[in-house]
Amino acid sequence: MSKPPSDEDISGSGEEGATLPASPPQRREPERTPSPSAPVTPFATASTAAGLVLERGARVERYVILKPVGQGGMGVVYAAYDPELDRKVALKLLRPDKVSPDVSDQAGALLREAQAMARISHPNVITVHDVGTVDGRVFLAMEFLQGQNLHEWIRRKTPPTPREVVRVFLQAGQGLLAAHRAGLVHRDFKPANVLMGLNGRVCVTDFGLARLVPVSMGEEGTHLPEEGMPDQPGTLLLDSPLTQGSLVRGTPHYMPPEQYLASGVDARSDQFSFCAALFWALYRKHVVEPRRMIEAATEAARRQSKEPPGTEPWTLLPHRTVQLPPAEAKVPARVRRALLRGLSLHPDDRFPSMEALLEELSWEQRQGNRRGALAAAGLLAAATAGTGLYFYRQSQVCAGADSLVASVWGSAQRQKLEAAFSATGKPFAVQSARAVTRLLDAYAGQWAGLHTEACVATRVRGEQTEELLSLRMVCLERRRKSLSALVGLLTGAEGRVVERSVDAASALPRLEDCRDIESLAEQPALPTDPARRAAVEQLGEPLAQVRALLDAGLYPQGLELARKLEPQAAFIGYRPLQAELGYLLAWLLHQQGEVDESLRHFERALQDAEASRADRRRLEVLTRFIYALATNGHAEEANRWGDMARGVLERVGSEPPAAIDLSINLGYTALFGGRYQDAWDFFSKARALEGALAPEDTRRATVSHALGVAALRLGNLPQAIALFTESLRRTEELKGARHPEVAIHQSMLATAYRDSGQPELALEHAQAALAVRQAALGPEHPSLGDDLDELGECFLLLKRYDEALKSFRDAEALKRKALGADHPDLSYSLDGEGKTLLAQGHAAEAIGPLKQALSYENTEPEALAQTGFTLAQALWAVGSEPERAREEARRARDRYTALGKQQKAAEIDTWLQARQGRVATP
Repeated sequence: MSKPPSDEDISGSGEEGATLPASPPQRREPERTPSPSAPVTPFATASTAAGLVLERGARVERYVILKPVGQGGMGVVYAAYDPELDRKVALKLLRPDKVSPDVSDQAGALLREAQAMARISHPNVITVHDVGTVDGRVFLAMEFLQGQNLHEWIRRKTPPTPREVVRVFLQAGQGLLAAHRAGLVHRDFKPANVLMGLNGRVCVTDFGLARLVPVSMGEEGTHLPEEGMPDQPGTLLLDSPLTQGSLVRGTPHYMPPEQYLASGVDARSDQFSFCAALFWALYRKHVVEPRRMIEAATEAARRQSKEPPGTEPWTLLPHRTVQLPPAEAKVPARVRRALLRGLSLHPDDRFPSMEALLEELSWEQRQGNRRGALAAAGLLAAATAGTGLYFYRQSQVCAGADSLVASVWGSAQRQKLEAAFSATGKPFAVQSARAVTRLLDAYAGQWAGLHTEACVATRVRGEQTEELLSLRMVCLERRRKSLSALVGLLTGAEGRVVERSVDAASALPRLEDCRDIESLAEQPALPTDPARRAAVEQLGEPLAQVRALLDAGLYPQGLELARKLEPQAAFIGYRPLQAELGYLLAWLLHQQGEVDESLRHFERALQDAEASRADRRRLEVLTRFIYALATNGHAEEANRWGDMARGVLERVGSEPPAAIDLSINLGYTALFGGRYQDAWDFFSKARALEGALAPEDTRRATVSHALGVAALRLGNLPQAIALFTESLRRTEELKGARHPEVAIHQSMLATAYRDSGQPELALEHAQAALAVRQAALGPEHPSLGDDLDELGECFLLLKRYDEALKSFRDAEALKRKALGADHPDLSYSLDGEGKTLLAQGHAAEAIGPLKQALSYENTEPEALAQTGFTLAQALWAVGSEPERAREEARRARDRYTALGKQQKAAEIDTWLQARQGRVATP
C-alpha cells in the first residue's frame, strides 16, 4: 500500500494570510460563534439572572451570545452571532431583573424601538434586523457596528479638533433628519447614543424613547406635534413633581425645556438635544445644568397655572437657564451662532427644521470645499484638461504607493530572480520563475492599490478615521516586509528555494486583511512604552525573514534565526510577538523532525495567542498543530484541538483560505485515523470554498489531490483517478511538468490504476513519477523511496517479482540512509519485501520484514491491516506457528472492520474458516 503525501505537501499553504484571526475579525475580542461542540448555556439560569448578564454561548432564539458590549437601565446589549445568516449582530435584551409577570410595558418599550428604527433606512441610522420575545424577555437584533460611541471618541487622550467634531456631528444630524422625515422624534439624542465605526461611519441608535408623530405634507418647517400619542413607560431618569405625577424621560444634560415640563415634544426638541450634545463636544461643558433647569421648570409650571389658558410653559422660563459658550474657544463664529439658536428655550426660536440647522453648521465646510474646488480647477487647467478634482487630489495627496512597493519588487528584482532561477539548472526553473513573477506582480499591484485606497478613504474622501488609516498602514507595511524578505530569498535562489517558490509566493500574508476593519480591530495594541514599542517594531523584519525561510523550505536556516530571536522576544514580553515567533519555531522544529520540542512550542504559542486575544493567530497555530499531532501518533489530541480550531474559525468568520487550510488538515487527521468518510467530508468542505481562491492558488491542486486520496481509501477508484488527473493537470500548468510535486500526483495515479486492475497504466505513471523526482531532486532524495515503493507494487501485480523485490529493497535502503531506521515510512518498503518474498514462495524469509513493518505503529491503520494479514499467510505457509497465524489474521480482520472495510474483513473470515481446526503444513 502507498502512503499519503509527505507533511509539507499537504499541511496547507496559508501563513499569516490564512490567519489573521482570528482570528476568529476578533478583530479587540472579535468573536463570531462558539465551537459547535462547545456546551451551549441555557437561555436563563440562576447565575446569569443574578449577574444580569448572559454568559458566552447562551442562546436567544437562534442568536448565540458572544459578549456584553453595553448596559443601560432597562436592557443589555450583546455582540451575538446569527448562524442562519452567518453574521454578527448587536442584540439588545431586556434585563432579567426588569422582567415582571406583566411584561407588556417593557415589551412595548423595546417593540416600539424596533418599530421606530425599522421605519428608517439611512446609512447614519443603525439597521434593525429582527425583534422577538423569549421567556418573557424582549430582544432586538440590530446591525453590529464595530467601534465606539461619540462620548468615548470625544474623551480620548487626543481630543478631536472643532472641525472634526462638527464633521462627525453633521453625519449624526443626517441620521436624526432621516428619523424626522419618517415621522419620528428620538427624544434621547446624546453622544452615547451615536456610534462611530472603525470605518468612520456615524450612526444614531437607541430609539427606545422615540415617538411616532404625523408627518406634515406642508412647508419644510412644519412642526411634528405628538398629539394623541400616550406616554409609554421607560427608564425613570428624573422623578419630577412638574405635571401631576407624570414621568419625565430622557437624559437631563441634553433635554430641552419642554421635555422637563412634559408639555409635548416635536422635531425641534431633538434639535435642542443635538445642539446640547454638540456644545459638550466642542467646549467640554454641559449647556444644561439639570438642577437649575428643574427649579426653573417647576417655577414655570407653578406660574402657568395662574396664566391665561393656552399659555405655553416654556415662555415663562428665565433666559439664563442654559449656559453660554466660552468666548475664547476656537469654534467658528457661525457654528457658535447656530448652536445658540438651536439651544433657544422657546421651540419657535430654533431652526424651522433639522435640515436648516445642518445647512447652517456645514456652511464653512461647504465654503472650504468650494475654495478647494476653484483652486484645483485652476491648477488642473494648467496641468491637464478633463481630469476631475477627486483624481487630482488623490494623485497629489496619496501618490507614492507604486514606487514604495517597486523598491521591494520591480523590474530589477524580476530580472535578478529569473537569472537566479535559470542558474540552478532545475528542469522546472523557467516555468516556476514565470509563475512566481506572475504571483508577485499581482501581489505588488494589489498592495499599491490598497495603500492608495486607504489614503484616499481618509485624506481625500474623509470616509475613514486617522486611527483606521494608521491600522491599515501598519498592516500593509508588515506585508511589504514579508514581500521584501521573500524576494530577497528568491533573487538568490538555489534548488530547494526554486522548488518551493510557487508555494512560498502563494503563502504571502493576505492583503485583504488590511481592508477588513474587524480584522484590523483584532490586532492587539502595541506597547505604550516607547522603548518596548520600538523593540517590537525592530523585530518585524527578522520575523518576516523567518517566515520566508519557512515558506521557501530552508528549514535549518529558519530554525537558526528563530532561535536567535527567541530570547529577544522573551525579554520584550509582548505576547502577540511571542505567539508568532513560537508558532514559526514550532513548525520549523516539526519539519526538522524534532517532534517533542515542536509540540511543546505549539502549545506555548497557543497560550501566547490566547493571552493576546488574537484568534487569527490561534487559528493559524491550531491548523498546523493538529497536523503535527496526527502525524506523530496523537490522534485523540488532534481531534480535540481540531474541535477547538473549528470554533475559532467560526468566530473569525470562516474566511476561505483559512477554512480550506483547516479543512484539509482535519481531513488528513481523519485519514490517518482510518476515518475515510470523515476525511472525504472535510476535503469536500474545502472544495466548496475553492471559488474564492485565485486561479493560481496552489490550494486548488492540494484539494483535488486530498479528495483523490479519500476516494482511493473509500474504494471509489474511478473518482480517485479523475481527481488525481485533475490535481496533476493543475500542478503541471502552474509549476511545470517536471516539478517534483508532479511526481506525487503521478504516483497516486499509479496506485489508483493498480487498485483498479490496470497494472500496465499503473506502471507508466509510477515510472514517470520516479523519473521526474530523480531529475528534480537527485538520486538520493528520501522522497524517491515512495516512488520506488509504488514501482515495486506495480511489478508485483505484473508478477515481475525480481524487479519488485529490487525496487522495495532500494526504497528501504534509501529511507534508512536519509530518514533513519526508526522512521515509519520504512514500513511500506518492508511490507512490499514481505509480500514479494511470499509470492515467490519464500515464506520463511518473508516473516522478518513483515514483522518489522508491523512494529511501526504510527503507520496508517489500513497498511497495518494489510501487512498483518500477509504475515498471517506467511506464518501459516511456514507451518510452525498455526495459532499465531490465526491470531494475526483475526487482528487484521478487526482492523479492517474498524475501518469499515467489510469486504476485506469477510475475505479474512473466509480464510480463517478454511483453516479452522486444521494444522498448517510446511
